Amino acid sequence: MNNLKRRRFLKYLSIAGIALPFKSVAKNMLPRSSQAFSFMFLGDLHFDKLMHHDMAYLKEKYPNDIRQIENYSRITKDNLSSLIQASKQRAKQTNSNFYLQIGDFVEGLCGSKELATLQTSELINYIDQQQLGLPFIAIKGNHDITGTGAREVYQEVVLPWQSRQLKQPVTTANNVYVHKNTRFILFDCFSEKESLEWFKMVIKDHKKNEQLFFCTHIPLIPYDARSNWHIYVRPGQEKEREELLNLLAEHKAIILSGHLHKTSIVVRNTPSGNVVQAAIGSVISALNAPVKNHLKGLEAYNADLVNLEPNFNPTSLQLRREILEKEKPFIRHYEYADFCGYASMNITDKNEAVLTIFANADQEPWSTVNLTQLQNL
Repeated sequence: MNNLKRRRFLKYLSIAGIALPFKSVAKNMLPRSSQAFSFMFLGDLHFDKLMHHDMAYLKEKYPNDIRQIENYSRITKDNLSSLIQASKQRAKQTNSNFYLQIGDFVEGLCGSKELATLQTSELINYIDQQQLGLPFIAIKGNHDITGTGAREVYQEVVLPWQSRQLKQPVTTANNVYVHKNTRFILFDCFSEKESLEWFKMVIKDHKKNEQLFFCTHIPLIPYDARSNWHIYVRPGQEKEREELLNLLAEHKAIILSGHLHKTSIVVRNTPSGNVVQAAIGSVISALNAPVKNHLKGLEAYNADLVNLEPNFNPTSLQLRREILEKEKPFIRHYEYADFCGYASMNITDKNEAVLTIFANADQEPWSTVNLTQLQNL
């Protein structure tokens, strides 16, 4: 009797195979592929060499940046390869699908279009030489467009590079990238008015079952001494900031940011729900650099965060304190530490985003945080 049933079942399959295209049979009978995946997350890199700069131009236009340029050139030479190789090893361990770099991939301030082209082209060649075997998605940072000729080089060199990485047309720094069940909004925070209007248009395409990352070089939520270094911070931009925060909360977005060269996880409440923001930097001063000023808990988020950098711009001290005090009632989770490194993000089968952070070029994690769970605080 069992053999008879088996023959009837096989006969049914053969009829079904004739009646339906093979792909239709496969689609209905095979298990669906997993939506889980991983990607690598890098902060500011500031790729630099002294030969990329017209020193006379720097002395005239940016004399206060010369010391920074010398330091970033040293870091590029001494530590960048260790960082990239450590992240490459992690990428293999997690079977990552791509890299996301959050801006300031070069130092800029070169002094001419020719030198800016040289610096950017060398960065692109350097990434290629690392043989990562993965797309390298880089959003726009302020240093990437600073200095004579830098904006033109961004248009003529960087955007075609990003088009190749994303395998889609890229004509501006505002872009949408969809991978599996996750949507990435790559936000140009240096054209705030136009970018917000663009964002309000493209956010309509976000599906409720999709994970959403809002990727911006400059953070949206202040979290350290430089609390006036976030987007929509100027007087008269309060409405725009609240509109963006509410839209992000409504769509359960996770903000990924850089710019401040610090590590932070912060949750901010809005009338539409919570917004989670993660920030890292990848400018490693030394491979054994200590983790400094590790703060955690709501009691740590207050106006005294300005004391983390007591010598930073005394003229804005009172403003920075006021910004933190105004923001404090909305904060639901806060963690901060002064170090740079790299991170990996795992999107689980449950569509949760789990961030693993590494200090310097370490192989052992500094912390692992379920960002999706933090949204529900």
